[in-house]
Amino acid sequence: MKIINLSAYKILASMGNETVEAKLIFDNGQASMASVPAGISAGKYEVKKSLPDQAIREIGEIRERIIGREWTQETLDREISNHNFGGNATLAVSAAFFKASHQNLATSHFPKLMLLLFEGAKHGNPNIKFQEFMIIEDSVEQARADFEQMRSHVLEQTVGAEGGFSPESFNNEKILELIVQVFPDKRIAIDMAGSFGHDFKVPEGIFSVEDPFDDESWDKWTQFLAQNPKLQVVGDDLTVTNPQRIKKAIDLKAINAVIIKPNQNGTISGAMEAVKAARDGGLKIVVSHRGEETDDDWIVDFALAARADYVKFGGMDRGERVAKYNRLLALQNSQSPGPTNS
Repeated sequence: MKIINLSAYKILASMGNETVEAKLIFDNGQASMASVPAGISAGKYEVKKSLPDQAIREIGEIRERIIGREWTQETLDREISNHNFGGNATLAVSAAFFKASHQNLATSHFPKLMLLLFEGAKHGNPNIKFQEFMIIEDSVEQARADFEQMRSHVLEQTVGAEGGFSPESFNNEKILELIVQVFPDKRIAIDMAGSFGHDFKVPEGIFSVEDPFDDESWDKWTQFLAQNPKLQVVGDDLTVTNPQRIKKAIDLKAINAVIIKPNQNGTISGAMEAVKAARDGGLKIVVSHRGEETDDDWIVDFALAARADYVKFGGMDRGERVAKYNRLLALQNSQSPGPTNS
């Protein structure tokens, strides 16, 4: 695909902070725009991010390097990664190209959903020590019904950063008790955001634990997985969508599943390389949104292209999260057979 123009501008992310959006124009007249999220709690091994004004200037420099030439996703991403640009600048361009080349994605594989019900720590009520409490869903329709059912049990309608409930009177124990009470047959997933306590025993009914330890405690991760072989142990800050760190985690048997966030890496191709490393090592793939999101929904198409096992798009009480669910629903509907004439 031949790029004939590239522009960029600032927009607002879900927490009111500025982020960047890039617009590509191709020689066939097609235009493609993509905006990038930011993480509320970023891992220290993530690709560096530029301040929005600097990212705009960097995209201007990228423009001079790429317009007037034919590109594939891989050659474009290789070119823009060879310079000291911020990951938010490179990903905005990379994702815009991805959107242009994946508009008619056809797939028969759809991931399961990790539906966010409650959130705390940096995302909401600090008395809730774990960052996320989720249940596993097979469809958007069922997730919507279950989210509304939980809403009827929560009198304090306080919402966290990612659209889950975060009532002030709740703590970890109360949340787990309520989820088990309302959904006794659902698998539960939690994101501990490195807050694992030595006196904490994983409760019955927990299917998946994300980031039980910090990103340097490799021995603790390895021991934890060895002691809990039936548990899904998910790396995020530990692995930061970095193929080398993912391979290390596989070699050490520290995890059996991994979070993939393209903005931790900086390009679509780099994130796909991380997916391949994880697949080659037998890990489950969880494609995830970020804490500060935009209304853009390209992460859904990326998840399908990556053949993710699970997706994390947050709760259903914030518009930027609902945008992702609506895109997934639209893609599911487009793959369903239409009505037949009788």
